[in-house]
Amino acid sequence: MRTLASLFSVSCLVGAGVACAPTTDQKPDDEAASPRTDVAILLGEPQELGAGRAQTFVELDSDGHPSVVGVSFGESLLDDLPTEPDGTMACFDADADGRIDPSGECLLGVQRNLAMPDGTPASLPFQWVGLNWNPGGHPAPAPPAYGVPHFDFHFYLASPESIDEIRPGTCGFMVDCEVFERARIPVPERYMPRDYIEVGAVAAGEGNHLLDSKSPELGDPPAAFTHTFIYGAHEGHIIFLEPMIAAAFIASQPDECHPIKLPEAWEVAGDYPTEYCMRYLPEQKEYRVSLEGFVPQEGT
Repeated sequence: MRTLASLFSVSCLVGAGVACAPTTDQKPDDEAASPRTDVAILLGEPQELGAGRAQTFVELDSDGHPSVVGVSFGESLLDDLPTEPDGTMACFDADADGRIDPSGECLLGVQRNLAMPDGTPASLPFQWVGLNWNPGGHPAPAPPAYGVPHFDFHFYLASPESIDEIRPGTCGFMVDCEVFERARIPVPERYMPRDYIEVGAVAAGEGNHLLDSKSPELGDPPAAFTHTFIYGAHEGHIIFLEPMIAAAFIASQPDECHPIKLPEAWEVAGDYPTEYCMRYLPEQKEYRVSLEGFVPQEGT
């Protein structure tokens, strides 16, 4: 996959473990030149999916503050996507026969765990990204609108080890029943985003998915699902932010951003996004799904 070097006017591009400081090539006496803001882009380790690769990236402004956090992938990723689950999502030996059948004993998707780039500022609360491809959508008890092929982009505030503790079982979306109940512990009101509701959508290896009750696809009558924004919770804490996007909408090559409904306060101090964006860059033949408009927040 091509790198992100050509996506922005950048002063430097860094991969994992490589330090890079912003510079400028604008001449001080060039009064006719337009002012520019130098940025740096940090890249995570790519993972293969379909016929392409996906990787995290973090864009920093000239002061070293995060301005964009996202996942980038070439258009080839949409070619030859898996049509069946591959066992990379949570699985449970429901019939206790000592073996796992991915088609019936695993969540119906494909997951790639994407590490955040080395050098990601400590002010960013995200620890990793879980990229899920769901070839058949989400089955019941998920809302019917989400039964179409789509991608989940889980930007986790919690460590992979703590997410592994949301172990598989026979409740909810293949989650242990005791864990299912703990996952549904209410999020305190000040941390609960406006219009979001708890519907028991707890998935093993992920968490409790809080839905925006005002999303068009949840209306009466429901609109066709294109994209939505989900919050994840566990034991009363927000643990992930998630753009969920229909594959058909991504393939339409969008270029748009939407505001994120925010809670009154954040539990942990850091830089948090105010919008999510979906873009296709035709010159690079690449897609980006990103969180943007970062604002520092005090923890309470």
